[in-house]
Amino acid sequence: MAEGLATADGERIDIDTVEQEFARAMAAPLGTDPEAPSPPDVGLVDPEAPYGYTVDGRPKKGPGGRPPRDKARTTNAPKALSGSQKPSDGPKGKTQPATAATYAAGLSEFLAGIELALAVLPIPKDDVRVHARYQSAVLEQTGDGLAKGVGMWAEHNGMVRWCLEMLTKGGGAWVFPAAMAIAPFAVSTAMLWKAPVTDEMRAGADKIEADTMARLKAEMGLDELAEEQVPQAA
Repeated sequence: MAEGLATADGERIDIDTVEQEFARAMAAPLGTDPEAPSPPDVGLVDPEAPYGYTVDGRPKKGPGGRPPRDKARTTNAPKALSGSQKPSDGPKGKTQPATAATYAAGLSEFLAGIELALAVLPIPKDDVRVHARYQSAVLEQTGDGLAKGVGMWAEHNGMVRWCLEMLTKGGGAWVFPAAMAIAPFAVSTAMLWKAPVTDEMRAGADKIEADTMARLKAEMGLDELAEEQVPQAA
């Protein structure tokens, strides 16, 4: 028995009859009933209630909703970098270190100042003076290689690079003038405390004390005060 269609109640449906009714419906003329009118265009926002209506039909006075707890977070615009602060085109925008030759040049200037100071500065103790002179000669012969090696180290090591930049900041030309300015005080002090106390030194110390006291009294006006008090006592 061929299978057919049936309703939910079990009543059989004749397929031929269904096809004939479908064909008659498709061939029927169009209806004459008027189409339903389109709804009026009120726009996206009702001018009488721009924020919508409440449940009871009244226009809302505001957009509603819970106000934010915190104010909007704002940040200041980043300051423009200038000079050496600007990142280079290297990876991750990090400033690239200088080359080994650059560090070596700065260190060479610094070592040249040290070499000159060791060669000419007066040193009271003869043994120290002899070692200093020979150390100056060693720097003269090996200073270029030393500067080159430390420069390569600084190029690849951040701590060495930082120390070298602090050491050579402004160049090494300041070393010799600074040493020459300090040398008289340092040498005189060393010779003074090394020398034994003699009668001549005691007399000199008494004179220094008397001259200093006289100068202080003159600056403070104590001499004039003493002269005014002498006639009153008489």
